Amino acid sequence: MDRDYLLKALTMMGLTNREAEVFLVIAEKGEASVRDILELVDVHQPQLYNILSSLIRRGFIKVSSSRPKKYSAYSLSTIIDTYISSFLSIKEAVKRIELPIRSSSQIYVAYGMDGLNNGLVEVISNAQVEVYGEIPNWMLRKNLRLFVDALRRGVRLYLLVYPSISEEELRPLREYGDAAWVKVNKLGDFLLLAADLSRGVYASRRSVAAGEGSYCYIIQDTDMISRFLTIFSSTWKESENALYVDPDKGKYPRRFLNIYFALLNLKVLLTHGYNPVVSVKGILLKRNEPIEVKGIVSSVNMLNRVSNMVLRSNNNQYTIGGYDAELEDIEAHEVVIESLNPINA
Repeated sequence: MDRDYLLKALTMMGLTNREAEVFLVIAEKGEASVRDILELVDVHQPQLYNILSSLIRRGFIKVSSSRPKKYSAYSLSTIIDTYISSFLSIKEAVKRIELPIRSSSQIYVAYGMDGLNNGLVEVISNAQVEVYGEIPNWMLRKNLRLFVDALRRGVRLYLLVYPSISEEELRPLREYGDAAWVKVNKLGDFLLLAADLSRGVYASRRSVAAGEGSYCYIIQDTDMISRFLTIFSSTWKESENALYVDPDKGKYPRRFLNIYFALLNLKVLLTHGYNPVVSVKGILLKRNEPIEVKGIVSSVNMLNRVSNMVLRSNNNQYTIGGYDAELEDIEAHEVVIESLNPINA
C-alpha cells in the first residue's frame, strides 16, 4: 500500500504527522531503538520520547523491558479492529441519546469526498429493505464492509458497478445468496445510491472524478429518487450480470418497495412456469384510497416507459404500477412475492 496513503490514514485515526512517521518507521523495521528511529526521522530526541510515550498510551506500539529499550508496533489490522470496536460501542450509545432526525422532502448539497462518502454511509446504514444504484468500483471497495453489514441485516442489494468488478470484491457479497444482485457496465451514468425510495445520494461522473472539488446532492424526496432510478433502470437492462441467482432458486416471501425489481423477478418466474402469489399495498387510484390486495400474477408488462403487472384476486383483476402510476388501477407502495405456486402443482 502507498506509504503516503498510510500516513494519511494514521492521521485520520488521530495521530500527528510526526507520530505517524515514527509509527511507520517502527512498523517497517519490526523493532527499533531510539537511535534507530533518530537515524530515519528528522526529530529531536526529547520530542521523540514524547512521541513514543503518546504512541504507547494510544495503543499503537509496545516497548521491551531490555536495555536499550526496543519499540515494536502492533499490526495495523489489530489497531483498526480496536478502533472499529470502540466506535461501534460509541455508535450504540449515541443511538440511545441522539435526537431523532425529522424526515421531510428535502435536497441538500454536500461538498468534498468526505461529504459524499458520509452521504453514502447514511444511505446504506439506514436502509431497511433494499439498496439500489450505480457506483464506481473504488466506491464499492471503500464501503464494502457497509454493504455486507446491510446484507447481514436482511437488506437486499441491487448494484451496478462501473467500469469493472473483481471476484475478490464479489466474494463477500456472494455469501448472501440471492440477496445481492450485481451488474457491471464499462460506462456509468452517474453515482447514485438510494435506499427504500426514501433517501439517496447523487453525483455526476465528473464531480466524483474531481476529488476534493467534488460535490453531491443528498436527496430525501421520493419523486426525484424515482426519476433517477428510471434512468438507472435503462442502464441496468443493458449491463452484464456479475452476481445473479435465478428468482426461482431464491427465498420467499420477498419484499420490494421499488416495483421495477419486483417486476424483473416476476417476469422470470412466469417464464419458468410459476404463477407467483403476490400481496400489494398501495393506492387505488380511481378512489384515491389505500388498498391491500393479494392474488396471483398472470402477466408482467415491461415495455418502453410502461411497467406493470396484472394481478388476479378472487373475482377481480387489477393492473398494478409503481410510484406515480397513472394508467394502472393501483399505485403500489409495497409488493411482496409470498410464494411461487408452480402451475402444475
